[in-house]
Amino acid sequence: MKPHGLFLRGIGVHLPEGRITADEAVAAGYCGAEQIAHSGLLSVAAGDGTSGVDMAVAAGREALSDADVKPGDLDLLVHATMLPEGPDGWSPAGYVLRELGCDPGPCHEVRQGCNGMFAAMELAAGWLALSEHAATALLTTALRGESPLMDRWRSAGFGMHVGDAGCAVLLGREHGIARVDAVCSTTFPELEGLHRGAAPPSEETAVRDGPIDVVTRSGEFVAAAGYDPFELRRMFTAMYFSAARQAMAEAEVDAGELARVVFVNAGAPFVDLGIMQPLGLPMAKSTWDFGRTVGHLGACDQVVSLHHLLATGQLSAGDRVLMVGGTQGYNAASAVLTVTTER
Repeated sequence: MKPHGLFLRGIGVHLPEGRITADEAVAAGYCGAEQIAHSGLLSVAAGDGTSGVDMAVAAGREALSDADVKPGDLDLLVHATMLPEGPDGWSPAGYVLRELGCDPGPCHEVRQGCNGMFAAMELAAGWLALSEHAATALLTTALRGESPLMDRWRSAGFGMHVGDAGCAVLLGREHGIARVDAVCSTTFPELEGLHRGAAPPSEETAVRDGPIDVVTRSGEFVAAAGYDPFELRRMFTAMYFSAARQAMAEAEVDAGELARVVFVNAGAPFVDLGIMQPLGLPMAKSTWDFGRTVGHLGACDQVVSLHHLLATGQLSAGDRVLMVGGTQGYNAASAVLTVTTER
């Protein structure tokens, strides 16, 4: 999708100040020293028990303020849910809208895992393009690693350890912090089973029986499908590069013109082999050095890293930024932004 006149007008981030260091995690027996050494993790962001949806509210409030938009003037809210954030059948999106003090209006929830903000952006871009006036859309999401549904040290797998965060972006037309030049996603259904494992798709398997275990599920799928580990790694790299290449083509930008690449907060080998080498770019252009201090933040990874780059003066007007992610489905997504103002 190549939006026309779509801008990121405000960014909000709720990143707890607390940190659990890698050394502390190993000493406490949360994970092994070898596991940490492979990921290169330094620490994960750890909150005070604030719920995920309340972190999303805090980030949403900041994004509205950053864009100088009053809650009552918001036209659309899209909330991306990472994990169930309350009783089954309840709407976290409605909660976010109410807590922000917004007027009644369109409000939707999406479930696209760690690519939730990409999905929300795609949906909001279409909605805004069809709006008859200069409408605004707020996208929110959050993840709390200290949850009965997740083990922050083992659930995510792939060299990732989970941190706590909430984030939000305010989209609109005509002006903003950065222009959205392209946003796209593709799902590769042959790898759907990576996050399901041996469990059949049924209502019975939806019953929660402990923390999510992506490593075990992936192992079951790989064994049953007979995938060679090296072939699987090649497929992952091809998926990420495919999404990145599509977005860059729509945005009419070459890899060499990119100022920075924002990927998933994972171990250095995963980032380097997964996206930087295929693009022919050095790790210095990635945000791995920041990601290793906060951990994997689910659907917040790309927005929180972008916020960090802007807040620390690492981006200037005219810089092109590529954001890439992957999640269950298996879904790969990407977006290209052009920074339009200094922060």
